[in-house]
Amino acid sequence: MRTTVLNNCDLLDGRGTPPQHGVDIIVEGNIVREIVPARPGDVYGTVDEILDATGKLVIPGVINNHTHGTAYGPLFPSGHEGLPHQRVLANLDRHLLEGTTTVLCADGFVTAEELARTDEAHPINVRLASCNTPACLQAATVADGGGLTEANRRFTARQAMDAGAVALGEIGAGHTLGGGGASYLYIPAAVEKRTGITITPRQANELKIAVLGRHISASAFDRDAVEEALAAAGLTGMLSVDDIRAIVSGIVLPAFDIALHGLAEAAELARKLDVPVLVHNAAASMTQVAAIAKTDVRLIAGHSNHSSFELREAVEHATRLKEMGSIVDVSTLDTFGARRLTTGPDLLYALLSAGLVDTISTDYAGGHHDPILLAIDRATKAGMVSLPAAIAMATANVADAIPGLAPRRGRVLPAAIADLTVTDPAALDRVWTVMIGGEIVVRDGRLSPPGRRPD
Repeated sequence: MRTTVLNNCDLLDGRGTPPQHGVDIIVEGNIVREIVPARPGDVYGTVDEILDATGKLVIPGVINNHTHGTAYGPLFPSGHEGLPHQRVLANLDRHLLEGTTTVLCADGFVTAEELARTDEAHPINVRLASCNTPACLQAATVADGGGLTEANRRFTARQAMDAGAVALGEIGAGHTLGGGGASYLYIPAAVEKRTGITITPRQANELKIAVLGRHISASAFDRDAVEEALAAAGLTGMLSVDDIRAIVSGIVLPAFDIALHGLAEAAELARKLDVPVLVHNAAASMTQVAAIAKTDVRLIAGHSNHSSFELREAVEHATRLKEMGSIVDVSTLDTFGARRLTTGPDLLYALLSAGLVDTISTDYAGGHHDPILLAIDRATKAGMVSLPAAIAMATANVADAIPGLAPRRGRVLPAAIADLTVTDPAALDRVWTVMIGGEIVVRDGRLSPPGRRPD
């Protein structure tokens, strides 16, 4: 049995407690055997490897409860055509290099066989959430459904749970509820097909809001705002106000009410199965999410910092959800990097500083998500949250919120599975080493055997 010692590190064990300074973490096989005050390396004799972690911070491997494009099979809860396998593996590589050791794939229509093949091909622990309830399947079929095979359609949420899925989700997504998915995927594609002009996700989002409002309603149509958004996108003379109204409405509205119904339907199933349900929490779905929160269901309010919320609205809504016992999740989205849809961290910081956040995930952001550890680094340096509390939001809290996602993971304690991330305390997103089940899969910031396995 292989023994590895992480020598002379500082440790945040995931429980939200203050750091332990100058300790050795002894890993035997796939578990943490013990944590002791740092000793000279020669004390350990013939152990297999001693990693000098002086000046480094060790945390539990990050557990990400909201990802897309991390399993073979249909993409998103709209059943979009799946990514090429190499792209899926590249997405998993990216998460791994960011210090993540377990991901929940919330694409929703992935089969058990597709998940198993993904898990065999990559060292990250990939787990599945299912959204295949009747209403969610109908919404996906109406909105897109281009990647749904007959096997995907037949693999119901109940069957998925029996086959090892750990949650229902993502229920109601931006691709079926007029959220970010419509803005970065469907609206730009439709505009380009019609005009030959490529517009940005932000421009598409402004067009969508002008036509349907933040809460998605045909009655919110604002002709003046549409004209301004057309001009800002360089579409004046290419598309009329009525043209873009028809395009946006035709993309968003057909699936919208069906997807809203899917929220309640999935919540009822989650209650019967006694499993968590991850829902799309945004301005357009907030009324339905709040109604679900009043019921006896284990609700995870995904990306509660969604860019469709106004700041006060987001805080008040999250406060109500928290009071009703829901798990309030925030996502990094593209808050600090690409900012194709978000404009900055204000919503994220407001929820953190108000003490409302339980878990931190990434979501997809059109493939431009920011690392969880980057968001934690920025938020802690800005004084929005303490570092021990923030690390717990990305580790132990997630494991507790979804019990089947990462059992015996999320905390660095004796007898826990040795999923560990070694990072730079001065820049948390500078990840040095990642260990999954006692095996080093990232070394010196680079993928290391047994990293990605052949497809």
